[in-house]
Amino acid sequence: MERVLVGSRRLLLCVLAAGVLGLPLAFSWAVTHTEVTEKIGTSPTTFTLSTQGHSEVRLGIAGTVYLPESRGPIGLVATVDGPGDPGAGDGDLANYVRPEMLELYAGLFHDPAAAVAQYVDLVEAELRHQLLVSTAVVALVGGVGLFALHELLPVQLRRDRRRDTLRVGLAALLVLGMTTGLASVQLQGSEGGRGPTAGTYELASLDGTLADGATTDSPVVRALLGGALAKAQTLVDRQEAGEQAFRSVAETGLDDQADLFEGPADGEVAVMMQSDMHCSTSMIRLQRRVFSMLAEAGDAPSLLAVTGDLTTNGTAAEGTCIADEAAIAGDAPVAAITGNHESAVSEEQMSDAGMTVLDGSVEEVGGVRVLGDGDPSRTELFGATALRGDEGQDGQGRRLREVAADADPDERPSLVMVHEAYAAQAFLDIDSVDTLVLSHVPSLTRPPADPDDDGVGDVPAGAVLYGHWHRSIDPRVLWNSDGTWTLLMELDTTGGAVDTPTINNFSTPWSRPQQEASFPVLFLDRGSRLVTGYQLYRFDTDGTVTVEPRVDVGATVPERATAAPQADAYVGSQDTCPARAAYPTNAPTSSSVCVTTSGVTRPQRR
Repeated sequence: MERVLVGSRRLLLCVLAAGVLGLPLAFSWAVTHTEVTEKIGTSPTTFTLSTQGHSEVRLGIAGTVYLPESRGPIGLVATVDGPGDPGAGDGDLANYVRPEMLELYAGLFHDPAAAVAQYVDLVEAELRHQLLVSTAVVALVGGVGLFALHELLPVQLRRDRRRDTLRVGLAALLVLGMTTGLASVQLQGSEGGRGPTAGTYELASLDGTLADGATTDSPVVRALLGGALAKAQTLVDRQEAGEQAFRSVAETGLDDQADLFEGPADGEVAVMMQSDMHCSTSMIRLQRRVFSMLAEAGDAPSLLAVTGDLTTNGTAAEGTCIADEAAIAGDAPVAAITGNHESAVSEEQMSDAGMTVLDGSVEEVGGVRVLGDGDPSRTELFGATALRGDEGQDGQGRRLREVAADADPDERPSLVMVHEAYAAQAFLDIDSVDTLVLSHVPSLTRPPADPDDDGVGDVPAGAVLYGHWHRSIDPRVLWNSDGTWTLLMELDTTGGAVDTPTINNFSTPWSRPQQEASFPVLFLDRGSRLVTGYQLYRFDTDGTVTVEPRVDVGATVPERATAAPQADAYVGSQDTCPARAAYPTNAPTSSSVCVTTSGVTRPQRR
């Protein structure tokens, strides 16, 4: 046993020694094998590393731009594969500076430094991963080899400790020198270690920018950049002016209508919703302003719930706006799902920003039970849509319904969030949610004589919410046989983004809303966790704001179990509420201050 322990310690020491002595090889391997494929706007781009003390932007046959930016000898190389725009023709350089592409990129990369930082973070994360893997491999392989060599050719140390230490030290230095030399050869022989370190032509048009001191090997690039940058700056200035003008009008409108803002009534909790923001700078700031104004009045929502499409194209550069969207809620939590425009990188950025990214299980967030999952489809800006895996919208909706139905009745979700209507209709187990929401909207507060009149069976959730279609549709209340109800709500675009972008008609983070933008605040009863009302905030394209009155939802106290409701059947007062009917058993019961409207008794709102 003692012999085994001694051998194990020797093996561990050999592995540690090999890891240290092999670090140069591990580092060179990591540098030469770090590769990240991402998009810059709509352009597919591969990021690698250079070891020549500069960074590069490679534009294929059009030429290369050299930038004097690096961390020590390590620089970033971005190899751009083309404009990435189906309307860009054959992808030659001139297409990068078309008016449409300049407007697109001026909007997507309004703050180049922040965008570059997101890509650098991705490459650094991949470098750390490669370094960890290569170090582990070198340490394990080298350690086992060193241990085997020691066992086969045992080294006998002399009794002179100083001489033995010197021998071991010299041997370690020799090995370290060899691994350093091999690493240097590998780095110099790699693609990132060869080629020129600067171009022939200075790019004076980039002086004073993030790319100050850049050069190029292409006279065409130099000529095109000179005119393009001036045009891009004009576009940036125009976008900023338009955004500021829109936001100024909207902020004034919100301030003028602050008295119309409604918070949750006693016994209620509020949830602010968002869908299809698409990184809109204006609307992110305005939604945060509404949240802050509610908070200052003591009516802060307990949760911000997002049903997808936070971004324009799911690129790494949009991590900044994802963080800004998370900040809308201040200290309140955010529950979100990915939309069809988010990527795997976007999902990671959402988690990094502190959002609870729903993955198909019921979560308690901000005191609200939520269930949802990301869009199973992925759509590229100006590109095609394809499934991310084997599951489609229908399969996702059915799966989420099983999760909700299998939950204990007291643990079923208050909010079910999907991005697309097709998943919502599968969750509801109906043929077409569009037919349902576009048909005549019956009363939101009076249950029908037969709950099956709406053509929808009992729904195991308090509300079903989806977005994606960028349109304003009145919600529906679906009545369940146990006396409860489910709110079905299609959310409009919170960012005011066009629903089907083309190269000639698109929205960017710095575009002012190009169609009406809106978002609701939902009110849920704490006891039953059913939706009891909502308030809608609308923003027209000229900045005009409409704060709509609260709309009540559901029958707080049903006037009948078998008979049709009668107007003013109950009369509440400031002191007492009418006796609760046994039906429904889980209807709201938490408020003691009641009013009666249209024959339905409800909690008095503040």
